[in-house]
Amino acid sequence: MLGRALVVALFLAVLTACSAGGSFPEPSESSAPTAAPIRIPADGVPLTSFGFTNGPVREFSLPRDSTLKAVVDQTNNVTMVLTSPTAPEAYAYLQRALPATGFRVTAQNAATTTMTFTGHGWQGSFTGNPRSAAVLLRPVG
Repeated sequence: MLGRALVVALFLAVLTACSAGGSFPEPSESSAPTAAPIRIPADGVPLTSFGFTNGPVREFSLPRDSTLKAVVDQTNNVTMVLTSPTAPEAYAYLQRALPATGFRVTAQNAATTTMTFTGHGWQGSFTGNPRSAAVLLRPVG
């Protein structure tokens, strides 16, 4: 009997507390920052378009006219060897595309067509010669 009375008293106390305050506050939108949208240049395509499933496949892009000679698509290593465009053209594209898609260029040398960059949990490098160019992406950490 005492247990039943205690349950009823608790129920009435909760009911009274809920109705005494009037109404509940309206839910508010989260103030958490949202990520900026990825803006791949019009002359580029994301790695998903080349069939990649690993790496920053929506954030990293290559020139639309890229021809891939060899690829590695693994969780710990994504590599692309390009036979076109030329190394200087691919380098110029990456100089524009990387910052636009949220990557930070950490070093670059136009004379040797080399650069390193980081972003989206990945670090990368680019290098080229007169016959081909290569991109290597590896997870940070």
